[in-house]
Amino acid sequence: MAREAGLSRASLLHYESLGLLTPIGRSVGGYRLYDEAQRERLRSIRAYRAAGLSLELIRELLANQADTAARILEAHLMTLNDEIARLRHHQKAIATLLAQPAFLRHQRPRGKHAWVDLLRRAGFDEAAMDRWHAEFEAENPDAHAAFLHSLGLTQSEIQAIRRRASGAA
Repeated sequence: MAREAGLSRASLLHYESLGLLTPIGRSVGGYRLYDEAQRERLRSIRAYRAAGLSLELIRELLANQADTAARILEAHLMTLNDEIARLRHHQKAIATLLAQPAFLRHQRPRGKHAWVDLLRRAGFDEAAMDRWHAEFEAENPDAHAAFLHSLGLTQSEIQAIRRRASGAA
């Protein structure tokens, strides 16, 4: 079953030690035997692991009725949502720090395209970049202007970005 599921034998033994899987018996050669119900249970375990759930939480899910399991999954989804929001906040803060004059002096020069590429690789879409500019403009307009200038933008490009940022705030 381990080979069939793409898992190591040690993983199956670990799942068994945690009470997640139970072999129905042993073969003459001493191998553990699993029925279709255990195979389905393993498919569920793998799906839950792929969703990032801990083995402890998986044990709880498998031990509960579908409605309770759904509530557990919903709670986990909300926890992930909160964590993503927290990480996005950190991401914006780091981007803002990198745009500060103290950091800009110690970086290799970065043009508009390189900066946009960095933010895109960090997961920013157009709307997130607009919000970032708006927050930066609202918190520190002089630093925002200096940052935009450091990108090598023309004065008209800087004014357009700042106007858009002021309107988005």
